[in-house]
Amino acid sequence: MSEGVEWTREGGIATLTVTNADARNTLSPDVVTAAHSALDDANDVDCLLVRGEGDAFCAGGDLAGVIAGARGELSEDAFMDRLERIDALIERLHGFSAPTIAAVDGPAFGAGGALALACDIVVASDDGSIGFGFHRLGLPVGAGVSALLPRVVGESTAAELLYTGELLDAERADALGLFNRVVPPAEFERGLDALLETIAAGPTNATSETGRLLAKNTEQSLRAAMAAERAARRRRFGTREHVEGVSAFLDQREPAFKQD
Repeated sequence: MSEGVEWTREGGIATLTVTNADARNTLSPDVVTAAHSALDDANDVDCLLVRGEGDAFCAGGDLAGVIAGARGELSEDAFMDRLERIDALIERLHGFSAPTIAAVDGPAFGAGGALALACDIVVASDDGSIGFGFHRLGLPVGAGVSALLPRVVGESTAAELLYTGELLDAERADALGLFNRVVPPAEFERGLDALLETIAAGPTNATSETGRLLAKNTEQSLRAAMAAERAARRRRFGTREHVEGVSAFLDQREPAFKQD
C-alpha cells in the first residue's frame, strides 16, 4: 500500500481505494502519485473498482494547494503542475483498458465527482452524493468536468449544477443519470460484488475493445476541455474571488464574492 492509496486484487478484479480518510479522501499530491503508480501495474485486470475509505468517496481535489495558492504560499506554476497531475489521473481512468466502477458511499465533490464520472459505471448507496462546487472556492470548473458532466446530464443541467454548486443526494443524482444504480447501505457490498463478478466473467478482450470505443468518442474533447480548464484556472489563480472563496471555506461561512 502506498501513502493515501490501497491497491488490492482478487483474481481479475482490482480495487483502488483512496485512504486519505482524515482529509475526506481529497486528491493530495501524494494520493495522486500513489494512484498513478497503482494504475501502472493494472493493465491485465478484468475489472477495476474505485472507492474511498471511510464516509466519503472523494471530497475534492488538491484542497491544500488551493488554500496555499490563495495565501501566496504556493506558486502559480506549482499549482498548475498539481492540477495537471489530477487531470492525467482522471484521463487515465476514463480511458482505462478494463471496465471501471466507482463505488460512491458518501460525498463525491468537485474533482471527486470527476473521479466518479471518469468511471464507466457509478454505483451508489443511499448515503452517496455528488456535486461540482468549484465556484465556492472562487475558481472555474476543473478535472475535466466541463466535458464529462454535459455528456451525462446535458448542457443546460450541467450549467445549473456548476453555477449553483449543489450537492445532489442519491435520489436526485440517480434521476439525472449521474448514478447508474442506488443500493441500500445494507446491500451495497453485496450488490457491488455481484456486478463486478458479472463483468469480470465476460469476454475480457471484447469488453476492453468496447471500452476503448466508448472512450474514443470523448477522448479528444476531454483532453481539450482539461487544457482549457487549466488555462482558465491559471487566469483566476490568486484573484480576489479565489482568496475570498478560500477564506469563506476556512471560516465556514458563505463567500461574499460581490463586495462594494
